[in-house]
Amino acid sequence: MPLTALLAQLQQWQQQAAQLHIRLPVIWQGTADALLSHTTALLSTISYDKLYWLGAEAPADAVNLTGKQNYQLLGSECDILVINAFSGFNADLVAASAGCVKAGGIWLLLCPPFAKWQQEANPAHKSLLPYPLDAASHQGHFVAFWQTQLAQQNSVIIDDEQISRQLNWPAAAPLTFVAAPYISTEQQTAVESILHVVSGHRRRPLVLAADRGRGKSAALGIAAAQLATTGKQIILTAPSPQAAQTALQHFRQLTEAALHNRLQFVPFDQLLRADSNADLLLVDEAAAIPTPVLQQLLQRFSRIVFASTEHGYEGTGRGFQLRFQQHLSTQCPGWKKLQLQQPVRYQTGDPLEQLIFAAFLLQQPADEALYDANAAVHFGHYHSADWLSSAAKLQQVFHLLSQAHYQTQVKDLAALLDNPQLQVMTLEQHEQVLACALISSEGQLPAALATAIYHGERRVQGHLLAQSLAFHSARPELAALPLWRVMRISVQPGLQRRQLGNQLLSHIKQAAQQADISYLGSSFGVTAGLLQFWQQAGYVTVRLGSSSDKASAEYSILMLQAVTASAEICHQLQQQFSTALYSNLALLYPQLSAELALALAAPPQPAALSTTELEQLKLFSEGKRPFELISHLLLSWFNLHYRRLPAEFKQTLCALLWQRRSWPEILQQTGLHSKKSCLDWIAAQLAVNGL
Repeated sequence: MPLTALLAQLQQWQQQAAQLHIRLPVIWQGTADALLSHTTALLSTISYDKLYWLGAEAPADAVNLTGKQNYQLLGSECDILVINAFSGFNADLVAASAGCVKAGGIWLLLCPPFAKWQQEANPAHKSLLPYPLDAASHQGHFVAFWQTQLAQQNSVIIDDEQISRQLNWPAAAPLTFVAAPYISTEQQTAVESILHVVSGHRRRPLVLAADRGRGKSAALGIAAAQLATTGKQIILTAPSPQAAQTALQHFRQLTEAALHNRLQFVPFDQLLRADSNADLLLVDEAAAIPTPVLQQLLQRFSRIVFASTEHGYEGTGRGFQLRFQQHLSTQCPGWKKLQLQQPVRYQTGDPLEQLIFAAFLLQQPADEALYDANAAVHFGHYHSADWLSSAAKLQQVFHLLSQAHYQTQVKDLAALLDNPQLQVMTLEQHEQVLACALISSEGQLPAALATAIYHGERRVQGHLLAQSLAFHSARPELAALPLWRVMRISVQPGLQRRQLGNQLLSHIKQAAQQADISYLGSSFGVTAGLLQFWQQAGYVTVRLGSSSDKASAEYSILMLQAVTASAEICHQLQQQFSTALYSNLALLYPQLSAELALALAAPPQPAALSTTELEQLKLFSEGKRPFELISHLLLSWFNLHYRRLPAEFKQTLCALLWQRRSWPEILQQTGLHSKKSCLDWIAAQLAVNGL
């Protein structure tokens, strides 16, 4: 087909897509020079306002996207999106940007012929590969896997200048008429529900749930505009300012300039630090905000709306649905949920949305996994190349990993296929994955490199456990050993607390023994429950990061277990860590809970108190000595006896004596109203607990 005829055909199809209110996915295979030239010609024949471009050779009028913009893309729109895969294929960004294409827009993928493409390196996935792999030469499996998925989807495929597959056009959507400013009847219902949160009973939050492109962010802005005209003050928060733009734009379009200060965007970490008041808090893209933050916001604000993408390129929505909504049911039994099904940017059955959801495994499983405790289970072990023939199993694993961690993204799927040092171990029954763990093979670094890491002169990608042991624990020789790090472990939500996670960890240790692995490790944001889980599995703590995550307030912990190497080294590292932590609690760990401080820190073994010293403490317990006179003695007594004390008493003394918290903080923790009442309570507890 002559190029002019091909371009005319594409222009006609683009117009047809606009009439049907869908996006046009086009995959164009050929040589780089020819396709870039053809694309320039195509862009000159099609009118557009905004062009997004991924990869090299972007035209001057294009917005050239980079890998840092995933969350910033939420809510933004373009008429044409071109992906130049000749300079690399960033799976995460491809998935994220697809949602920006408007109805009547073109999604254009420029790539080598499929057979040639899957044999090439992918430099765009450089950040996914561990040392010493070179992204410029390493051939992963993601592109081959993605092509297999792509071949099953509805799209236009062009080979050079010949159309090899045409689009299977969906039927026209039925016409619906909704009064402005609404785009759908569901959106109108959503706005009415938001308004009811303000006028109805307190502490009855609303969750607006939908896939992308359903108009939920716009609904927030429309509702805020209506509330502003009645004098209400609204706060809007989101994972980033860019993610809040759609709601803000709709609000400003519908209100006079004098009312624009009625809706304020405030970053969620700032909201937690400040004492903010509002008639309503709107949380957009709530699934991309850590669950502990959402829980704090829920406690702080009595009228709140959470808008969430329940699944999408972020891979976070399912975790929000399962974890945070369970918390809502406990704390606010009267909360409501509204599901928006009807797309507003494009019609139901849009080919591009279906392509992205299917090719990146973003579709939700139809059924929850079932477990028969009386039937046999078996363990699976998968490496990167295995997934090419196990797409259905990979989909189960990817969804399960998404549920385990709020930041799981498409790049994690790509890493499973492109990083040969990643392996997955599963617990399965009747072809269903009940639990899975993602494991990184690390260590075996050259001695010179391990020494350079120990000296702080080098860092290498993909060896978190080895580097931490060399640098933070001052044991560079351990970085030369073969190590496995359990990056994530997840059990089906409906099957938790049935010891399946423990079974899987036991199997991982057995597999590590067979593979002659020296140590197993894991690093994660620590909570009391997670710490207990890993301790029960035989892991000990060897490091605690010195800064907490600003969103979740969790400190990153590193835990270790000996497999074929010396368990004594684990014991030494754990003792070294716990005594250092005791000394640094007040200085370096201001946000650490007293519960975790008690579980992780260990004071130096103090000498027994003398009879005279015990007499002084007894006088304090009788109200005959001031706290300031005996505080050092109380510390020595506590260090001797803290393990046997009741939880509330020892957590209070830990906060006061180990962590050196201020009296206002102590009073907030205990719920008491004055320093005197708190000291009286401590004195009484001292007497009760065997002084």
